[in-house]
Amino acid sequence: MSAEFLLEIGTEELPSSFVTHGLRSMEQAGNDLIRQARLGSSSLDVTTMGTPRRLALRVRGLFATQSDRQETVVGPPWNAAFDQDGTPRKAAVGFAKKHGVEVDALRKRTTEKGDYVSVEIHEPGRPTDEVLREILPRLCAQITFPKTMRWGSGDIAFGRPIHWIVSLLGSAVVDFEYAGVRSGRTTRGHRFLAPQTFELRDATSYVDALAAAHVVVELDVRRQHMLDALVRSAKSLGGILEPDAFLADECVSLVEEPFVVPGSYDDAFLALPDQVVIAVMRDHQRYFAVRASEGGELMAAYLNVVNTAEDPQTITTGNDRVLRARLADARFFVEEDQKAPLLDRLRKLESVVFQSKLGTMGAKVRRIEGNARALADRVGADANAAGEAARLCKADLETLIVYEFPELQGEMGRWYALREGIDPAVADAIRDHYRPQGADDDVPDQLIGAIVAVADRIDTLVGCFGIGLVPSGSADPFALRRAALGIVRIALEGPIDVDLRMIIDQAHAQYAGDADLAPADQTRTTLDEFFRGRIRVLARDHYEGDVVDACIGAWQGGSMRDLRTRMDAVAEVRAAPEFEALAIAFKRAFNITKESARGVVDPSLLEPGPESELANRFITVRDQIREATTKRHYAEALKLVAKELGAPIDRFFDEVFVMVDDAEVRENRLRLLGEIADTVNGIAHFHQLATKLERRDPAVPA
Repeated sequence: MSAEFLLEIGTEELPSSFVTHGLRSMEQAGNDLIRQARLGSSSLDVTTMGTPRRLALRVRGLFATQSDRQETVVGPPWNAAFDQDGTPRKAAVGFAKKHGVEVDALRKRTTEKGDYVSVEIHEPGRPTDEVLREILPRLCAQITFPKTMRWGSGDIAFGRPIHWIVSLLGSAVVDFEYAGVRSGRTTRGHRFLAPQTFELRDATSYVDALAAAHVVVELDVRRQHMLDALVRSAKSLGGILEPDAFLADECVSLVEEPFVVPGSYDDAFLALPDQVVIAVMRDHQRYFAVRASEGGELMAAYLNVVNTAEDPQTITTGNDRVLRARLADARFFVEEDQKAPLLDRLRKLESVVFQSKLGTMGAKVRRIEGNARALADRVGADANAAGEAARLCKADLETLIVYEFPELQGEMGRWYALREGIDPAVADAIRDHYRPQGADDDVPDQLIGAIVAVADRIDTLVGCFGIGLVPSGSADPFALRRAALGIVRIALEGPIDVDLRMIIDQAHAQYAGDADLAPADQTRTTLDEFFRGRIRVLARDHYEGDVVDACIGAWQGGSMRDLRTRMDAVAEVRAAPEFEALAIAFKRAFNITKESARGVVDPSLLEPGPESELANRFITVRDQIREATTKRHYAEALKLVAKELGAPIDRFFDEVFVMVDDAEVRENRLRLLGEIADTVNGIAHFHQLATKLERRDPAVPA
């Protein structure tokens, strides 16, 4: 093994998001280039570290020497590379030149597709430091940022200007140049607490040497130091820290060594909603809030993470002054907003464009109300309450405080509604209809909130799909994937079931007069497939992929809880010992009948023995299976199938030849198997369920 390798790129101060983005791409580029260069052993370990002034890559497990390359490379077809008399053509000469060999070294390689040119490549490994010198400039160039800049007369773009580069393999400098900066062993400490330059002895001393210079370079270690200091500071103020994952991620990449400076503001500002005070501190100033107890009242105090402990009183004085002005602005906004009720703001939504082809936000609100009332009637909820919540759910978009802090939409609508004496269930729904906002967010737990959340999302989905705004690749400007996932999660985790066909048709009808959409059946078809894709993504966290596919295949696109019940039932029966034989038999029944016509089975054509036994047993339990399926008792239906049909259908396939010469007998047998397959496929498509053999060897055909 080679010695540990270190690369440090020193820059001017990087924004917080640039640090995390740059380190992520640096690690990916390092892994890829080192493995491509055949330098990485099986124990290769590539990690990144960084602060606002440096991005660092540490590599352990490098080979001392690049591994040899021994490879057979196949090129163009032989007859395209050589004439019939063996004279090389342009293709042969080019292939040989590309791989650094003479034409005489080319060989014929015979494959199933014909004869091809090939060459044996043997490339002995070179010293690791020599290879690193070649790939390190490329590694630096592959580090990406949200935005880049150029400086001086150079043409290289980076997150911020580069001032120094450290490149050490053990104690030896790996010499290269990037952006006009020559690599070496000289680095720099903390800008304020240890600004002098110093030399690193070797790569392994990096972390400790920087720590001595007041730089905590390991991100996770610095985060823990910061959080510990925040908790201690909050405790010293007589309170507890208000957790904030966003702020923690942001602040840890703003400092090289974290220090916490507390501050305070006037108690009078505590009359504002907690969310407003926290948003002002969080968004404008990057301050952490402090509560008197867990879930208790806010304290008139904050905690600021800074990069130096020098003169904390001056820092606090300046911070207090700025925060006081920000909070005063917020108080003005809230006071002005309360001069008009939420209903009065609906008029302003008539001039706010939702989407150029889909009309205004005012029109959208009316459609949401129609959707919400229809869904409330469907699930037995209070349609008037759902309608009122839908009518008011976007009103706070026209408030001053939400204009300043968009993340408070819904929260401030609820707060204003409660101040106006509106029913708390309606007020809660104004807030909750935005949930879930992400994979980690909870779904609405109140009935009205869940209804309005679905009504809002399905309006957006139907409108966008109706005018052809379908997400493609990573492009999804209206967050339609997130909207669909939100509906699926509400249906499966929340207080209401959702009938997908019903809500799509209802939302499409609401657009009459507002927009020119594609026909309802076309929109329903494309949206149905889109939802199925989102369901597959979500369900595979809980069920095996083939169980999900088998149940989605049988599902008609109605109730989403019906689909979940199917998946639960199939997952349960799959664990039973008789599943394997059952799955194999029904796969055969499906495959042999998928192209055949359906029809009534003629009892007179059934042969005594396994064929008659299977038909009689099926007739006996058919209605029970169908009744259980109709009632969504899928587990009961599948247990009936396993108990009553498992052994007879196995015996049938063992002893009865289906494809006999007699056309009438053959068609009768296919009709029998087809009816059995259709009955079972009404629950789940058994032909899509993998058996144990297929799971061991995916190449085995069903």
